[in-house]
Amino acid sequence: MENAFTYMGKAVKIELNKSADKATVTIDGKPFKAMLHIEGKPEDNYIKLWMCEGAYPMFETPQAMAHHLIRYWHRHNGEGA
Repeated sequence: MENAFTYMGKAVKIELNKSADKATVTIDGKPFKAMLHIEGKPEDNYIKLWMCEGAYPMFETPQAMAHHLIRYWHRHNGEGA
């Protein structure tokens, strides 16, 4: 998992907690809290998706969440997060 990268000119940093079920996704200094949501059981081919506080979409990785947030603000504000 990539912990720091640049996307559309924005610096992204991802910090996971020790149990890897919560993360802070920071985009140009703005933190977004995220947590892993698990539905089902491993033997049932369960679903593991990341969700951000106050947001509806869920993503497979914190990186995918960062990409979405940056694209969203770029599209709606013309400037990014």
